[in-house]
Amino acid sequence: MNVPYISNTILLQNNTFSGLNLRQNLIVLDEVSSTNDYLKELLSNIKPLAEGTAIMAKHQTNGKGQRGNTWLTTPNENLSMSLLLYPSELLIQHAFNLNMVICLGVQQWLKRYIKDVYIKWPNDIFVGRKKIGGILIENQLKGKTVKSSIVGIGININQQDFPASLSKLATSLKLNLGSTEPLSVEHCCLEMLSEIFTLYKQSNLTNSQNIRAAYTASLFQLGKVELFEINGKQTEGIIQGIDSVGRLIVLINESTQSFDLKEIRFLI
Repeated sequence: MNVPYISNTILLQNNTFSGLNLRQNLIVLDEVSSTNDYLKELLSNIKPLAEGTAIMAKHQTNGKGQRGNTWLTTPNENLSMSLLLYPSELLIQHAFNLNMVICLGVQQWLKRYIKDVYIKWPNDIFVGRKKIGGILIENQLKGKTVKSSIVGIGININQQDFPASLSKLATSLKLNLGSTEPLSVEHCCLEMLSEIFTLYKQSNLTNSQNIRAAYTASLFQLGKVELFEINGKQTEGIIQGIDSVGRLIVLINESTQSFDLKEIRFLI
């Protein structure tokens, strides 16, 4: 395996965050193409690879986003990381429960610092109407269950200048705090992992009722008129929540309809 130079390894073994002994290693890389791909390669070459193994890159050159998009990030300014989980007895049809837990964990961490943090369905993190981060989960399956999950997370931490096409759509933690000094990306990563693990260990992924209620309450533009693109046409609708498999429920012309990721798009 072609392993990039490892500038620092932070051992979390025996450290406790939010009442949990994480027992994990966070490997910090100077540069990598994709933290998700790097972790997948580790998983295929090292057995057993402990749950909680995490990879953080100071510069990710080819990060992944939803719908096949690339996650763009400025070197050394933002958080790009991937986390390995082994969700117990999680059926494929319940995989969205893990997505909800991760989104809620990231949201709760950000709310330590700033207000108006929302989850834009299915897995983007917004502050107001601007995107601050995103999540991409890649599941490895065994029969009808999820064998392992690689959770990729990107959060804008210190970036203040964005490309013209994104300047009105993107934000960062530093911009919202108005701080003059850069934030420690590694410290942010450890805090976020602690929040995620606390929620992950407390959640019953086979029963989504409480998870879905919390996720729904955190949804971006819940209960408000929003403009969508559906089947190539602009349509107004009101988000009502999500169904049992994670599809977005939208009220359109007094009729509720459910959509998966490829069937609907926000027009922001």
